[in-house]
This record gives sequence, C-alpha cells and structure tokens, in this order.
Amino acid sequence: MKKKLIFLSFLLLGGCGYTTYLVSTSLGEGKIYVKPVVNEVRITAEDRAYSDYNVYPILLDKDLTNAIIDELQIRTPLKVVNSPDDAYTLECKIVNYKKEALRYTDSDEVNEQRLKLYVKVMVYDNEGNLIEENEVVGEASYFFSGRLASSESEALSELVEDTARKIVDALFQDW
Repeated sequence: MKKKLIFLSFLLLGGCGYTTYLVSTSLGEGKIYVKPVVNEVRITAEDRAYSDYNVYPILLDKDLTNAIIDELQIRTPLKVVNSPDDAYTLECKIVNYKKEALRYTDSDEVNEQRLKLYVKVMVYDNEGNLIEENEVVGEASYFFSGRLASSESEALSELVEDTARKIVDALFQDW
C-alpha cells in the first residue's frame, strides 16, 4: 500500500512529461508571422457557375486566419508577431470549398452533409526562402434533422477549427 501511495504521489507531483506544446525540429521556439489567409476559390468556375449547392461562405478566410493564430498561441512555443521581420512566415491559401451529401432520407432529401476546406500551406524562413509547402483538408459534417441535428453555421465553425488544427499539426509533425 505504501509503495502504491509513493508511486501515485510521484505521478501527481512530478507529472508525466506531457505538454500541450507540439515539438518541432525545424521551427523551434522562434517567432512566426501569420499572413492573412487568401481566398483563391474561383466562384465563377464552371463546376460552381451552374450549382446552387456549392455556395461559398463569406468571411471564411478571416475566420481561418484567426483560428490559426489561436491554435499557434495555444499549442506551440512560437510567438505570433505582427510583422515578418526576423520571423517565420506562414502563408495559407484556400483553394477549394466543397459540400457533399452523405445521407438521404427515404424521400431523397439530404439528411447529412459534409463540408471540406482545401488549404495550401507554405512556410518561409526569416529570409523569405520557402521551407516547405503542403495541402491540408479540413472536414466537418452535420445532420439536418434528428437528435444530432445542427446548423450549417455550427458546422462551418467546426470546419474552421478542424482546418486550423490540421494546419498547425502539419507545421510540427510533417515538416
């Protein structure tokens, strides 16, 4: 009993070494400048021009920029700064936004829908040299009816959070 108590006290007082910060070998503990996310979705593209189903939500790029900054501040040792001087630069471009029907009711109406956001991510060092680029896809799904029903605006918030989380994960795990 005494050995168990000593072991538990070591765990509680000493911790287990877990940290909320992601560890990176390439970015380290420097500064990072997050350029505002750019929307490169062509609204007039042929696949969108004749479809009311693929409407692009307004201010998605602004919301994603803010979510990325929040994720970086919470989960990384990097300091987010307001200018690119002596800092890494993170540049993101939204290249596509899609809605996909996942489930239908018996009367062929959409009951579950998935939102996907495709983002091209580029990181530059403090001299402006491209370190790496990657594409990240964020997803969120929602139901129109039933006990799991939610609104499209709630799903958009989840989509932005998921995409920002995947961008930060890609910065520290893939590169």
